[in-house]
Amino acid sequence: METDPGNPESTSSSYKHQELRQNQIRLLTTKCIDGSVEIEIDQYTLTEDLGYDAISYVWGSVPASVTAKCNGRPLVVTSTALEMLHYLHRYQTNTTARKIWIDAICINQEDEEEKATQIPLMREIYSRARAVVVWMGLPTPETDAFFTEFQETRVKLKTWKAKYEADPECPDPDMEERPHNGDAFWGGLSQLLGNEWFRRLWTYQEIILPTSARILCGDLLMNFDELSNFFNDGCFDSLYFWYTSRIAFGTNDTPALNTCYSIKFYRDRGAKEIHAHNLGRELYDLRERRVKEPIDRVWAIVGLLQRDLQDRLSSWVDYSAQGRDEYWKTWIMFAKALMNEPGGMSILQMPPTREPKSPHLPSWCPNLSGISACKMIIDGEWNDPIHERQPTNPWALFEENSLEKAPERKNAILDCGQKHVSIVMHDNVLRVPGFVVDTIEEVVEHENPLDVAYDRYDLNSEEHMALYDAAVDCHLRSLELARYVFYGKSERVTDIPEEFIVLFFLDSRITERAKDTYREVLPQLTTWYSDPSGWYYTGCRWEQAQCQVQLRFIRGLTFFSTKGGRIGYAYPGCRPGDQIAVFYGGEPLYILRDLDTKSDGDDATRGQTCQQSSQLDRY
Repeated sequence: METDPGNPESTSSSYKHQELRQNQIRLLTTKCIDGSVEIEIDQYTLTEDLGYDAISYVWGSVPASVTAKCNGRPLVVTSTALEMLHYLHRYQTNTTARKIWIDAICINQEDEEEKATQIPLMREIYSRARAVVVWMGLPTPETDAFFTEFQETRVKLKTWKAKYEADPECPDPDMEERPHNGDAFWGGLSQLLGNEWFRRLWTYQEIILPTSARILCGDLLMNFDELSNFFNDGCFDSLYFWYTSRIAFGTNDTPALNTCYSIKFYRDRGAKEIHAHNLGRELYDLRERRVKEPIDRVWAIVGLLQRDLQDRLSSWVDYSAQGRDEYWKTWIMFAKALMNEPGGMSILQMPPTREPKSPHLPSWCPNLSGISACKMIIDGEWNDPIHERQPTNPWALFEENSLEKAPERKNAILDCGQKHVSIVMHDNVLRVPGFVVDTIEEVVEHENPLDVAYDRYDLNSEEHMALYDAAVDCHLRSLELARYVFYGKSERVTDIPEEFIVLFFLDSRITERAKDTYREVLPQLTTWYSDPSGWYYTGCRWEQAQCQVQLRFIRGLTFFSTKGGRIGYAYPGCRPGDQIAVFYGGEPLYILRDLDTKSDGDDATRGQTCQQSSQLDRY
């Protein structure tokens, strides 16, 4: 919480004589006197029976400038926080909870030692809360319409979805199956999705950990799980949103919808811990979420880690001025701890970011912040059962007894007896047993940098078309290189090497049907926008459309050939002369760069991954 620069003592005065002992927290209650909200704060030992609600909200960037009374003393807060306290007071009077935990008030933000002891308690604070209340700010006529009609529309959606599941060709929802005040209802939903709360990192663990979660917008309350189920039923599992709304759920709403989908995954399963083998994926998904300062990238998610790992990391919390300035030390410590966990090498599968990372970070330590240069798709999915693959691919794959073979294959890799990871503190060099397979000879890269922003443009916008054209151009140049590798030339060669199609789907288990579909669709990729109505209205088969989706998934990857006559895909940044290696205990292959060839600004060892064709199976 920001302090008042004009009166630096005003904030801390409310905490006088209230130093927290081990495993203690502060909880507040509110009262309204002459129209003004006053706060009372008391200390409590963190036990199961406190009966408090924890508040999840966005601090904002406005400095603290208004004063509230706290234990009879002045407490400088932001105008947003004071506004929230007024609504929370009314919320408290209408619920059985009388105590509230708000981080900006219940933790002395001026006391770095206190913050260092309270941050490791975040998991307990949110897990033991009676509920978490997500503050969405002041209401608007549109959000009022959404909250008011939400329950009725949920029932309408479920009724129509049942018909849709029984008959995918059933008609669009009729007027009786739509919101009465449609424009206002969908406008209110869009305003909620645009809230900064969905884009902050700290809020992720705050909503996953508690048993019960609610959304508060002004005086209106909603169950968070019901909202996420509404998104799932109407957006991900059916076309209800698209049929009934005239509001375009596009570039601004997609991150929030994806956030709710991810949150639902953990809340539905009661899985309050992220295991090390899944952490690479989670860090990739969360790296674009916003934080106040870089050191938060670690501590904002520690509460979701396995308990033993969380306990080991807690002693490293350092919010001193030096600790915040040298945040990269915390990042390295975090990455080291993960690498020694079973499956922790998954962090090496994270793609690089468009932004350069700190020069203090070794190459094997991923950038935890920034926009990914491509999608994280070289991550060992080819060792997953086919039904667990991305929804665009299972139609193209077949493996007999996949449910048995895939886990056996994955476990044989992860449980390799020769696996050993060590990082010497003084040089931060990652040491992993393995062997070199081949050396990169030629690469094909996108002429324009591509990233997930590709998904954030309107499909018919000039920006989207330009990025699409660049992706197609890179794909065709990659095909030329593949033809040269396997046929000795590319001119006047029309055949497509099967190894190239295998790489396109990033899986060696592809079917003849998939190979034929790719060959059919390749000539059409270059004329995608010749019909302004788009791909799905040109009469193509569904499988052909999925090939175009797959092209979008692999955009941004670097295609390469090797001295040994192989081809593969890697994350951006590899170059001729780089070596391809196997790490015991790691699923993909890895790109290495010799320390002796390091140039200014280069990483000594590329912490990147590559996937090559099935020709490597013999190793």
